[in-house]
Amino acid sequence: MELRYTLAVVTGGGGGLGRELAVALSRRGASVLVADRDPEAGAQTAELVRAARVKAWSFQGDLADEVDVRLLAARARDLGGADVLVNNAGSWSEREQYPDAGAAEWGRTLDLDLRTPMLLTQLFLQTLPERRGPRRPVGAVVNVASSAALGSDPYGSPEYAAAKAGLIRFTTAMGGREDARVMAVVPGWIGLPRAQEQWAGLTPGEQERQGPLVATETVTRAVVELLEKGRAGEVRELLA
Repeated sequence: MELRYTLAVVTGGGGGLGRELAVALSRRGASVLVADRDPEAGAQTAELVRAARVKAWSFQGDLADEVDVRLLAARARDLGGADVLVNNAGSWSEREQYPDAGAAEWGRTLDLDLRTPMLLTQLFLQTLPERRGPRRPVGAVVNVASSAALGSDPYGSPEYAAAKAGLIRFTTAMGGREDARVMAVVPGWIGLPRAQEQWAGLTPGEQERQGPLVATETVTRAVVELLEKGRAGEVRELLA
């Protein structure tokens, strides 16, 4: 896929990895619709995208809420239809985890990390035939999963690990489609500023067991490469 002149939707694009992904896509010539819960952060990312002399828009919404998810899809359709979807938004509860967290709390994690990417992908596929302008005939989706989904070791947030594992299997299960390439990256602990602070606070033994952080550039480069030439159903692990 040639990213120049395409429209990309990046969820969770207001900061962190999402912001880096939006900027990386803009440097390939893609216009970007930045979706984030924080309107100011989303607007700031859109300004960074425009610095690459491409168009950008911000969308404020809670992507764990189906109404806002559908509004985001409608906004992309109003802009002529998305060619690229990056399902990056995700989180876990900052307070209690399953089984201590209430059903609504851990259910929200499942919604944001699995149900929302599935719904957005479904809405994206439905609008592909309606795209306007000089677009490529096949769309592309990249789901951002996590190494929390891998292996069989205990994990502190079972709902997060389960959602990300489901996201990987969803990706591979969609590999047979011809109208869009659905792919995924599975990064380890990404070296964003907050992660760097947390990693620095670990003991030497904990750091050794954890291993080095995954560079943000490694993840953004992998996402761009998948969008440009990845195979349908491809899952790329990015472990340090």
